[in-house]
Amino acid sequence: MIPLSYKALVAVAFAAAMSASAWAAPVNPADIDGDGIPNIVDPDIDNDGIPNALDRNVDGGIAKSGPFRGRWVGDRLNNDSAAEKDIDGDGLLDDSIAELDIDGDGNLDDSPLELDIDADQRLDTSFAERDIDGDGKNDNAKNEDDIDGDGLADDDLAELDIDGDNDKDNSATEDDIDGDGLNDDANGETDIDGDGLADNSEEEEDIDGDGLNDDSAEETDIDGDGLADDDADEDDIDGDGKADTSDDDIDGDSLINSNDNDIDGDGWANGDPYEDDTDGDGLSDDEDEDDENDGKKDSDDEEDDEEERR
Repeated sequence: MIPLSYKALVAVAFAAAMSASAWAAPVNPADIDGDGIPNIVDPDIDNDGIPNALDRNVDGGIAKSGPFRGRWVGDRLNNDSAAEKDIDGDGLLDDSIAELDIDGDGNLDDSPLELDIDADQRLDTSFAERDIDGDGKNDNAKNEDDIDGDGLADDDLAELDIDGDNDKDNSATEDDIDGDGLNDDANGETDIDGDGLADNSEEEEDIDGDGLNDDSAEETDIDGDGLADDDADEDDIDGDGKADTSDDDIDGDSLINSNDNDIDGDGWANGDPYEDDTDGDGLSDDEDEDDENDGKKDSDDEEDDEEERR
């Protein structure tokens, strides 16, 4: 092989550089396709002919028209890439409170019309959608503390809609708080708020992710189904799919009822003068024949206690 002269090497390098320049368009972060429409309001940010809502890489592709026609503009990161921090290239980080439309499709992330926040072509309510906001963290991962990417931590008292589906977490119509495709009261749903902690784990102190500890007197709806825990219609306080009448751990705190000094998790100890519904079944203890929900009538419990004292 004949060695290339210095001049020939320079010529080759220059040609390669010119070729690359012709392929990749100059970058203007505020308007990557150079069509005069700022990314923040552009319905097709990269001008690749695919609307932002349907584009797997909103801010990167081959422009089909405009000054950079036929050339690649923007980045090469798919919307669901962990490295993609600004899906629509509008200069606002996807997890910023100021970012109200992550994929730049014109629908606010908390709008009932927004069905796919990160435009990864998986519906946010789909079981196959494991990363609603497209930040590269699975929604049920322990380090994912903002499932819908609205800048509010999932356990923040101000976060009223963890999965960003515009259905409040404590609404009676919200049956899937973390948006994982499993109903909150389904037997297979073991992590209602999608924080990576099983609902019956000793570490899980806030099953519905509303910022209130489950054993707090202020927490009146442990599973966040819109029904107060002491409501007569609430038959599954911890939302584990088991009726409280047959659940050996009514409040889901990993303590079986017989060893739990606060069976219904309302913040009042079982024998406290203010505790008038020990098992949280909606019946006052005066009316309830089985205060502790142990399957035995209170009269039988008293007889057993009397036997033990003898």
